Amino acid sequence: MKLKAYSLLELMISIFLSGIIISAVYSGYVFSHKQFFKFSAIKTEIRSYFELSEVLNREFETAKKVIKKGSRSIEIEMIDRKINYSFDDDFIVRTLNERTDTFFFKVNDVEINSFDVNKESLIDYMVLTVKDDKQISLYKYYGAIIQIEKEDGNRY
Repeated sequence: MKLKAYSLLELMISIFLSGIIISAVYSGYVFSHKQFFKFSAIKTEIRSYFELSEVLNREFETAKKVIKKGSRSIEIEMIDRKINYSFDDDFIVRTLNERTDTFFFKVNDVEINSFDVNKESLIDYMVLTVKDDKQISLYKYYGAIIQIEKEDGNRY
């Protein structure tokens, strides 16, 4: 009785072809895996950028006053709390009470426009340039009262 079987040459060709197919599928998997993590890192960076921009804008707009503490540090005075920001070269530190938040952005430049009222340097606008020359522009409108106090020196 003769059995039907594959020859050695047919088995070698099928193993060779399946190896090529498996390596192509594996290469596609590795490529898509790398692209996924690259996209995920970019997405996280963009989300962090918008989060920082939103927090800074909200706090600038709702602040009672924004005070310049140094060339790269500010204090945002709210009605019930004070928030400190420090803009270091590689990160931004936000301190509220005992809680510290760190935003990992390379800070290229901090442009602060301020004016003096009663020995305090109040900030009316600030431009923060972070990684890849992305700019966050912040404006604080104090109103007419502060302009009058700025001129005659009364207490704000």
